[in-house]
Amino acid sequence: MKTTMSTKLSLLLVLLLLVLGATCSFADDGDESNVSLSWDKARVYVPGSGKAVTPDKVKVAKPAPVIIYMHGCAGFNSESVDWGEYLSSLGYTVVQPDSFAWRSESNCDTKVKKSGLFPKAHGMRLQEIKYALEEVRKSPWADRNNIFLMGFSEGGTAAARTKLAGFSGVIITGWRCTNTKNPNFDGIFAPKETPVLTVEWNKDDWQTEFTKGSCSDKFGDRPKATQLLLPGNGHGVYDQVKARDAVAQFIKDNRKQ
Repeated sequence: MKTTMSTKLSLLLVLLLLVLGATCSFADDGDESNVSLSWDKARVYVPGSGKAVTPDKVKVAKPAPVIIYMHGCAGFNSESVDWGEYLSSLGYTVVQPDSFAWRSESNCDTKVKKSGLFPKAHGMRLQEIKYALEEVRKSPWADRNNIFLMGFSEGGTAAARTKLAGFSGVIITGWRCTNTKNPNFDGIFAPKETPVLTVEWNKDDWQTEFTKGSCSDKFGDRPKATQLLLPGNGHGVYDQVKARDAVAQFIKDNRKQ
């Protein structure tokens, strides 16, 4: 009887651990019921205006190409603002979903350059991209034939990981496309025919022992993949003229007329 009871308790313990493991495993298919908030609170920079508005306030003379820009783990900062203002000055509409509109926890500590504090964020970022793409395609102010995806840091990780088709190009910054510990983060997952531009520093303090590679190592047989490697140590790339020029040229080269 004791053996039977012990066996039952062991089985119950195993089942409990499995349930807890399923609950705590931060998969990419979380609760999507609130992802719309990331779109509703998004910052949108429209051509001819340096001021950001929400998607419902967008007014343009004619539809323009769209860049969906995914901010980093700290949310909106100077990097996202600068890119929004710059790309809109070139005639593009820049949509920046607000990840913190539907979550309160950050996945990083910028003071010590540590990430992984809220792993569920990675799956949420992929949901934000999917939702934003669907909404852009329905928006009268968007040139639906020219939708680009760009991301920085955590947002760059999401841009590298999305498997969605339909982007005219994907731009990855602040991420090395490498994780030797987790294959779900190791590589570029966009369809092979999707043009890709990666902008990286030669050294990045956010790197760990598992992420010391380079996106160019993951290009494989992609016919339209390009890397800009910046000399020195850095993370954000906007302040580099070469980076701005490369992004502008990439969008121009892959824009459908």
